[in-house]
This record gives sequence, C-alpha cells and structure tokens, in this order.
Amino acid sequence: MNSISELSSIVLILSQLKGIGATFIKKHLDIISNNRFHWTDSTTEKSVTNFLHLTNRNYSSSEIQEAILKAEDILTECESNKIGLISIAEKNYPTKLLEIKDPPPILFFIGDLSLLNLNAITIIGTRKPNDNGKVIAERIGKHFASRGWVICNGLADGIDTYSILNQEEFCFAKVVGVVGSGLTRSAFRSLPKQSTINIDFILDCGGLVLSEMPPSKKQDTFSVVKSCRIQAGIGIGLILVQSSLEGGSKFTVKAAVDSDRPLGVVYPVKLDINRDDYTANRKIIESGVRGLGEFVELKKSRSSHPKIVVLSGKDSYPEFESAMEQSNQVFALSI
Repeated sequence: MNSISELSSIVLILSQLKGIGATFIKKHLDIISNNRFHWTDSTTEKSVTNFLHLTNRNYSSSEIQEAILKAEDILTECESNKIGLISIAEKNYPTKLLEIKDPPPILFFIGDLSLLNLNAITIIGTRKPNDNGKVIAERIGKHFASRGWVICNGLADGIDTYSILNQEEFCFAKVVGVVGSGLTRSAFRSLPKQSTINIDFILDCGGLVLSEMPPSKKQDTFSVVKSCRIQAGIGIGLILVQSSLEGGSKFTVKAAVDSDRPLGVVYPVKLDINRDDYTANRKIIESGVRGLGEFVELKKSRSSHPKIVVLSGKDSYPEFESAMEQSNQVFALSI
C-alpha cells in the first residue's frame, strides 16, 4: 500500500472494518493525525491493532487481515482506473467537510482536486423542473459562476443539470459533482444517463467528480442519500431552486442546515406559485424556519435558527452571497 500515505492507508483499512463508520473515525481523528507515536508499529496489522486498542475497539487478526486485503484491492482498482483518493487524515482534505458530523473517511476523485480549495455553492432542486425552473437554475448558475464560485451538486437530471450547463452543450463553470456510485465506467452505468453525460462534460471542462463509494460500487438509494451530505458540506451555502415537500432535495437541504449553511430559496414566478412542485419553496417562504421544519427535520442546535434568504430575482443574489461570505468567515475563525 505504497501509493498513499501511511495515515491514509490506516484510514482506508479502518473503513473496511464492520462497525467502523465515518462518525467513529472523525471522533478519533486527533489520535489518527496527532498521536502516531502511541500506536504506529513496524507492520500495518500491528498499527491498526494498536490504534483500535486506544479507542476501545477489538478485532481479531483475521478480521484486520481481511480489511487490509480489501483496502489493497481498492487501491489496485483505483490505480487501474486512474482514480485518486484522499483521506480525512490528509492536509488537502476539504476542511469545510469536517463541519458535518460524519465526513467521509475516504474521498475518491477524478479531475482537478484543487477545486476543493475554492469557495463553492451548492445548487439543487427537482429532477423534473418546469420551463421556468430550468431558466432560473441556469441564470443562478451563470451568475455565481461569473462571480468565481465553484458550483456543486449531484449532477442529476433537472435543476442540477441546468445549473451547470449552458444550453446543455458545455460547462460554463467550475463544477464539483458528487455521485452515489463508484468512479469506474462500469459503476457509472448505474447512474441516470444524464448524470454520465454531465460527468463527461465537467471533466472535459476541468471539473471534479467525487464519491465516497469504492470504485466499482453501483449507485443505490442509500448511497444517493449519503452523497447529499457531501454536496451540502462542500458548499458554503445552498440554493433550493424548485422542490415539492416530498422531493429528494430535502436530504441535501437538511445536511446543509444541520451544518449551519445559509439557505437560499427561490421565490416562484407568479404563474408557478401554486404548482405542486414548488410546495417546499412556498412553505419555507411563507413560514420561515417553521416551514423549513415541515420540509426537513431540524435539530435542536444552532441549526434551529438557520439563515434563510428568499431569492426573488437577480437583485437578491448579492444578499445571499454576503450571507455565504459571513458564514465562511465564521468558519475560518473556528479552525
């Protein structure tokens, strides 16, 4: 396992052990990153065993060996498919992701990893927008791209697509896409057709595609929901363009609000105000935090009073940008 650092090797191995999840690894990140002399040893198995003892976890030698073999297989597959990976123990891991309660221990990637060093905005919404929703998504994407923001979302049909593509022909922005499958071409076949088209577009334009899933893992409902928190974590703020109360956007919105991200909500045009596919927008606009609580389950924490900005046109975009910049300043002071 020489292609990545020793620390990342340990994190990758730990993530293959049953019962070791993202929350556990984040909780013990200080031990992993700052106290290596307490647990590193001459062999990988001994190092993993020593670390687990420090965290009051015990696994058999055969279980650890099995995790090591799985990690080696993953590295081999990454190398064969030109997939990079970074672990939560590395300095180039996106610091904003550390704000969420369960940041992925390992991020697999294809493309320009340096985009994670830039400020990003997450733009999401329904997979079946009406014509006005498509136009608004494209306008919002173009505006923030022109202001130097990286755009992040799940590359799905609908609002995700219209927020990153200019007339469905090419990217007009630096884009970070987060998918629920692994990053091999065989795994991409489990994605919707439009998502695979978007992946090719953004990689051709110098973008970045991320996943926490092993290279050949196919997308399923669970992995899609998990990927939502990564989208929310990468963005400094999130804009909801169009969604019903039952829409899948609720998972990304919840993750953003739980991580204290500002929320921008598009005010539907007059002709659309009573449409069923804008019920989430309407509820949040009309009832504020209470309406947001009907869309997502709010935690009793700082996210109980999220910053909500109603976006009624281009003139309101600067207010949301200001909210994101303020949020980013608070985050910078906390690290």
